[in-house]
Amino acid sequence: MKILFWIISVFNIYQGLYFFLNAVHLLGSSKYSQKATVIFAILFLVMAAGGIYFVLRRNNYRTALLLSLGPWILGFIFLLFNMLFSDYK
Repeated sequence: MKILFWIISVFNIYQGLYFFLNAVHLLGSSKYSQKATVIFAILFLVMAAGGIYFVLRRNNYRTALLLSLGPWILGFIFLLFNMLFSDYK
């Protein structure tokens, strides 16, 4: 469980930084809207930091792993609603 948490957490930090750099226009490779990019950057970075906090301070890997999987679940739900209710003109 420890190795799985660290793999997911490092990938979350990578994704969060990728979306953050797209949000501040240093990269121009985002396929999503500006609002979605900012939400993804905040979601991935904050939840990765929360997972690392639970590991380093409280030594609770189960909660940290659930917190690290959270951005993927919430991001999927956000994209689903974004596709359903967006105007594609």
